[in-house]
Amino acid sequence: MTLRSARLLVLLAATALAPPASAKDGFVLDDEVAICAGCHGEDGVPVDPEYPAIWGQQYFYIYTQLRDYAAGRRENEIMTGVAAEYDKDQAKQLAEHFAAQTWPAIPSQAQDGDEALANTAFTAAQCSACHGKWQGDSRIPRLAGQQAGYLSKTMHDFKTEVRMNAPDMSNIMKQYDEPTIEAMARYLSSLVLH
Repeated sequence: MTLRSARLLVLLAATALAPPASAKDGFVLDDEVAICAGCHGEDGVPVDPEYPAIWGQQYFYIYTQLRDYAAGRRENEIMTGVAAEYDKDQAKQLAEHFAAQTWPAIPSQAQDGDEALANTAFTAAQCSACHGKWQGDSRIPRLAGQQAGYLSKTMHDFKTEVRMNAPDMSNIMKQYDEPTIEAMARYLSSLVLH
């Protein structure tokens, strides 16, 4: 663990223990972005395969997730405490900042058979009715090129109802077994939008 990572963990632990605030005192966008970069990457490529790429993600989706973490509708040992510090305007500033960035190129490759299995699952659940061509749209997140580890974790969290801020997704994910979820995650991660 680097010294920077250790400092970040201490900062995040202190943040998680702090009582929720209506607005973060001394909020400076660049400083908050630097904190976010500790996990989500200074160049948009997250430091862990289970962390989402947020550079270039949909504005309203980012904003909603921050508010859901703050309200306890979505939980994460780091993000719940971090998001609870921001008021609506601060969450909007962060969402605007990250949405304005260029989506990072994260190398990923699907395995043989992933595309067919994923497309069968997508068709059965009518995923394209909301997710379209996987590029995202306002409240719907971009999935194309997202980290496979994060997509897999998210689908499992919906399936097991760990993540509760999209009940329809929980119902859909309960249909799928482990190989199907992993195939969907790898396939979506491998998609490159032009």
